[in-house]
Amino acid sequence: MVARLHAKGANAVPLWLRHARRSDDPEAALLQVAVDLGSPLCDGLGDGVSLAGFDEPSAALDIAYRILQGARQRTTRTEYISCPSCGRTLFDLEETTARIKAKTEHLKGVKIAVMGCIVNGPGEMADADFGYVGSGLGKVNLFYGKSLVKRNIPSENALENLISLIKEKGKWVNP
Repeated sequence: MVARLHAKGANAVPLWLRHARRSDDPEAALLQVAVDLGSPLCDGLGDGVSLAGFDEPSAALDIAYRILQGARQRTTRTEYISCPSCGRTLFDLEETTARIKAKTEHLKGVKIAVMGCIVNGPGEMADADFGYVGSGLGKVNLFYGKSLVKRNIPSENALENLISLIKEKGKWVNP
């Protein structure tokens, strides 16, 4: 359809993507809408989205915003980047990420990476605004963008140091 519009010279015609729920299983419905809307949005196709067939309008709105953020079309919440964990990770990655999220999830548009090790972490978090990267047993390095700004912080002080860094860089707002 988009190719036909372009061939007719209608390049500026807005394209609205609509998804009608086809499954009673909430997880299946979520996957369907993510694929149906997320794929074209990631390809640069689509100017708006709408969802039909969801019981709660607020749930449909939340899903739509999540898809738009995942496709890098609209940022409405904090984004977290995290590695899956490996033998080099010397802290509980899930627990640490949950603690960081609890303190920072109100920071709209901020990207925070939580990485388990100093080997792959800096490369994998290169797209983040702030990085929390394990650097040894009980130690964490903090990054602003790709720059290392604090090295070998004791784990028990790292979250407070991350919040201080976010404040120092002007990205903090009170919840």
